[in-house]
Amino acid sequence: MVPVKSPIPTYALSAPVGHVMRPTLTCAAEDSLQRAVVELRRNGGGLLPIVQDGVLAGAITEFSISRALANGVEMETACLEAADQATTVAPYSSGAEALRLLEDDRVQTLIVVDDLGKVTGILSPSDLIPRRRMLPRPEPVGGMATPFGVYLTSGGLSGGVSLWAVMGTGALMFTMLAISQVIAIWVLTPLDHTTLTDSVKDAIAGGFTLFLFGLTMRLMPLSGTHGAEHMVVHAMEKGEELTPEIVARMPRVHPRCGTNLAVALTLFSVIATTEWVKSFETRLLVAALVTMFFWRPLGSMAQQFVTTKKPNAKQLRSGIKAANELIERYSTAKVSTASIPRRIWNSGLLHVISGSTLTLLATKGVLWAFHLKIPGLE
Repeated sequence: MVPVKSPIPTYALSAPVGHVMRPTLTCAAEDSLQRAVVELRRNGGGLLPIVQDGVLAGAITEFSISRALANGVEMETACLEAADQATTVAPYSSGAEALRLLEDDRVQTLIVVDDLGKVTGILSPSDLIPRRRMLPRPEPVGGMATPFGVYLTSGGLSGGVSLWAVMGTGALMFTMLAISQVIAIWVLTPLDHTTLTDSVKDAIAGGFTLFLFGLTMRLMPLSGTHGAEHMVVHAMEKGEELTPEIVARMPRVHPRCGTNLAVALTLFSVIATTEWVKSFETRLLVAALVTMFFWRPLGSMAQQFVTTKKPNAKQLRSGIKAANELIERYSTAKVSTASIPRRIWNSGLLHVISGSTLTLLATKGVLWAFHLKIPGLE
């Protein structure tokens, strides 16, 4: 589903130039070209006004410097000798008038002068874009994808769905893993009648279980919510406006995702515990080296192709809502920092574990109550 676009902000073409102009450095007409170059670098906008007797006399631009270099002008020369004529605009002129001057004279920057010729500022096209209000944003930001929407936290504060919803993530993950394991054992039953060793059978069963779990994860809506969580965190960290069209352009892979840690643990345990060589010490060493070099790229691949997918409009809105709530709470919080225990609590990790454990106990209870025996759940 294509996300609904938010209205494009209007340009500040009706506001007076004096409301949107930037302050500027100036250089005196008698100052050297060398000093003018230093001030030009500091000023930005590719232009530096030259003042003589308190009024504008010209401007040093990048083109001025290029021409001076080409003509072999000495850097000790008075800057006014290398100056260009400047295009000016009055501070009471509208943004639309300024834009017309920029277009007609094909310049990048105007010098704002009053009726007496005194320099009051400079104006570039980017200054005509309205400045949006920007609340402070917490850093870093973590989060969880849940069956009910996005959960975000700065450690001490949170936004989005509640931590009860995060418990739902633990319950869902356990259910997907349990079902994958049951199916894997059922499908691979014929291996019991082969001469394969138990370790090889276990490795095949484990690999097939992970494959089924990954496939289920990819097909579930949870992966879209996970993608929305990552994308909105990227937008927050870049200082972007949290609109659907901007967030939808953000990457789905994030370096702090728990998927990376899960891949690292899985990679290490598989290499260390599978008896591909007899020496346990050798397996540990190889597992450590392989994990060290490959956990991040493999984690990124797992995020891209397994644990996240392109979110729909509803999932994007859930991520944006969580981000806006967190930013609003952070901007008005009495205390923005948090103790380590509170950070652990707000991370949601304990709630994921709790949700998984409660689902496991409920499953065991049902099997015991009805005297059921299901391979993989015993």
